[in-house]
Amino acid sequence: MNNTESATLPALTYEGGTRAMTLTPVIGTPRREYGEMFVPGEEPLEDGELRVTVLGSGNPWPTRAQASASVLVEVGNAERDILVFDLGTGSVANYASLKLPVNKLNKVFLTHLHADHMGDVITLGGSLAKVGRADGPVYVWGPSGTEPRLGTSHFAEAIEEALAWDTAAGFGAINPDSMRIVGTESDFSKTQVVYEANGVKVTSFPVVHCISGAVGYRLDFGGVSFAYSGDTRPCWPLVRACEGVDVLIHECFPPAAALAAASGLSIERATIALNAAHTSPTAAGKVFSLVKPKLAGLWHTLLSPQVVPAIFAELRSVYDGAVVQTQDLTVINITPEAVVSRQASVSDQLPPIPGHQCVSFQPVAVPPPDWWAEALISVD
Repeated sequence: MNNTESATLPALTYEGGTRAMTLTPVIGTPRREYGEMFVPGEEPLEDGELRVTVLGSGNPWPTRAQASASVLVEVGNAERDILVFDLGTGSVANYASLKLPVNKLNKVFLTHLHADHMGDVITLGGSLAKVGRADGPVYVWGPSGTEPRLGTSHFAEAIEEALAWDTAAGFGAINPDSMRIVGTESDFSKTQVVYEANGVKVTSFPVVHCISGAVGYRLDFGGVSFAYSGDTRPCWPLVRACEGVDVLIHECFPPAAALAAASGLSIERATIALNAAHTSPTAAGKVFSLVKPKLAGLWHTLLSPQVVPAIFAELRSVYDGAVVQTQDLTVINITPEAVVSRQASVSDQLPPIPGHQCVSFQPVAVPPPDWWAEALISVD
């Protein structure tokens, strides 16, 4: 994979494109050769490397081309930890296409509790426990709210309660611990370390979005780093927390007129959505100019052939650094020497890969309800 720039952006993947939407797919000098596309299962993660994959690049309305918000980070430590930041609707399906073990997907960091950032938590907690995520609970980290019912702890307890029928139905066959949702809540208003283990440090910082109780995250590991804004207006806590980061994936909404034209929203609704809760291309460019990442990633964008060029044109009026417009399954490898952006080449229909299980559980058959004896049709 070379470091030459193209004059025009590659095509969107849902229109047949195969490359990441960037003019600078390689930054620095990689210590090894990377394929033009990332092929799951054929490229082991190296020691000391971060591999960041956008599972959901999209919006409150998921489409076949764009799942809702989610970014996956694979860590090149001895444990090969997997962490996911947000888990919006459709993101678990994209995870499945990466040939990664479901038993490793148990660390979720939520930026806030909008449905498009946590819709697949119920899928992870309930459905994936049936196909190999067997070692224990889903652990969810996230911000507090201005009152207890608006915080992550209440959310985790409520999701666990919502899965009560699912959990009861799996009794005997499934490790009950794997059906649990364990929440860890931190003060949304403070920049602080919320997770530190196996050489990985995750820092939470407050952002400005809709109401109080939204955060972004920065991950540091072995001298390389990644940050993710979640949903936010341009704000100083993010800039201060993310200074010196290798890759910053920041939300970027289209200009209001383009959003209205592409989504069907009225211009009034689109203007309010942008100005009250999100970041325009010009504003994103100003944030990138202050943070100075090696690579700036645009995310939470309505991807269309009309919108993306308009975003880049507006962004380039204030920022001339390296930028990638992320799509679902954009893959970014981060090492001390280089940052490499590609698209993944995946299969749409893969069986789940349980992975190595550390907890033993012996399934047992549970007697059926008495009334089934008369209700069932004999097939003997």
